[in-house]
Amino acid sequence: MTKKPVSKPAVTDAAENAAETVVPDNVTEFPGFSAQKFEIPDQVREIAEQGVEQAKHTYETFKSAAEEATDMMEDAYENARKGFVDLNLKAIENAQSNTDRVFAFAKQFVTAKSISDAVELQTKFAREQFETFTSQAKDMQELATKVASESSAPVKDIWEKTQEKMKVA
Repeated sequence: MTKKPVSKPAVTDAAENAAETVVPDNVTEFPGFSAQKFEIPDQVREIAEQGVEQAKHTYETFKSAAEEATDMMEDAYENARKGFVDLNLKAIENAQSNTDRVFAFAKQFVTAKSISDAVELQTKFAREQFETFTSQAKDMQELATKVASESSAPVKDIWEKTQEKMKVA
C-alpha cells in the first residue's frame, strides 16, 4: 500500500489571507485585548463582592420569609379544616336531633285521641321546633364565626410578618 500525500485545507489559506487584511483609513483600529493585561480595579471588585453578598442576604431573607409563610399557611389550612369538620359534625348532630324529635312527634300525633289533641300536639311541636331551630342557628353562627376568626388570624399574622421581613430586606 502506498501512502498518499495529505494536502493543506483551503481554510488555512483563507485564514492566512485574513490575518494579512489591510484596514481601510476610515475604520479605527482597536488594540487587541489580552486577558493577562486586563485587571479589574480593587474598588470595582469590592463593589461587585458587596453586591453579591447583598443579593445573597436578600435572597436568604426572602427565602426564609417564604418558608415561614408556607409553614404558617399549612397550619392555617389545618385549623380551618378542623373547624369545618367541627361545623359539619354539629350540623349532623342537629339534623339527627331534629329527626328524632320529628319521629317522636309523629308517634304522639298518631296516638292522639281527638282532633283537639292533635292540634295541641302540633302547636306544641311547632313552638318547640322553632325554639330549637333558633338555638341551633345561633350555635352554628357562633361556631362558624369562631372557625372563620381562628382560620383567618394566622393568615393575617403571616401577611404582617412577611411584610415586616420584606421591609428589612
